[in-house]
Amino acid sequence: MYTLRELSTSHLGLYLLVVLVLFVVLKFLNPVRYHSMVFFWKRSNSNAELYKPFNESKAFSLVGFVFRALIFGLMTQVFLSENLSAASFDIPILSWAGMFVLFWAAKTLLEGGLVAMLGKQEGLLKIFYIRTVFKEKWAFIFACLTLILIYVSLSSIGTRLLALGYLIGLIGIHFRFIKLYFRLMSIKKVYIILYICASEIGPLWLLKQTLKF
Repeated sequence: MYTLRELSTSHLGLYLLVVLVLFVVLKFLNPVRYHSMVFFWKRSNSNAELYKPFNESKAFSLVGFVFRALIFGLMTQVFLSENLSAASFDIPILSWAGMFVLFWAAKTLLEGGLVAMLGKQEGLLKIFYIRTVFKEKWAFIFACLTLILIYVSLSSIGTRLLALGYLIGLIGIHFRFIKLYFRLMSIKKVYIILYICASEIGPLWLLKQTLKF
């Protein structure tokens, strides 16, 4: 029997309410994005998406971004506390979600500057959009997993493996799309490699330096 006895000592109820509101808003504002995220098992064809007309205003989803930030914060908290329970849904999630926002802001600034220098802006923006769609699917999967496992009493190793699975999946998504960089950009491969390093590793370094202060 599912129990809610820990709701009085945690923010699980508030977390679920926020997620529900986000999905309702996404359903009305961008039903295609909502369908893609919720029905995550339906494969998205990356090659087909590359040749579709690109609509920059619809490529970025604030709702999807907030949702991914919350899941990132939750997975980070689960990994550090080695615990997954109703008590995991607490204020520290917001702190880690804020770190996610800082990372994303630094990444966007670096990518924006590099895209302007290298050209092929529409092609690169399409890659960013497709990659984000896959990240939203991945976040939804782990949102479901955490709710299913919340009262299973996972061991510390089990909770860490769960959080590491989320991280490894994100890294895998980035590696999956590396080949699209080389397909779209005709400049020297060394520049593409430098671009990828700057856009992926640079923000992590900036975030690390920020945390020191």
